[in-house]
Amino acid sequence: MAISDRTRKILWARAAGRCSKCRISLVTEGTDTDDPSVIGEEAHIISEAPSGPRHAYLPDYDVYDNLILLCGNDHKPADDQWRHYAVEKLR
Repeated sequence: MAISDRTRKILWARAAGRCSKCRISLVTEGTDTDDPSVIGEEAHIISEAPSGPRHAYLPDYDVYDNLILLCGNDHKPADDQWRHYAVEKLR
């Protein structure tokens, strides 16, 4: 499955468009020549991949309760250092 538009809207709205860890705005300002840039990443708390971070079986991995909105600087460590960033800590 994929994250539904509805779930995606709820995720971004409840996070107020900010990284859930560092609270940085996840949309940059536009410039005179370019549109704003979206730097947010919709991350899974529990990975669907058996070798992924914090993997466990879920009937659906793309539900709001299994998602977190992060910037790239916080998403990578959350996945690489998955023992420190346990499910409970991310939720």
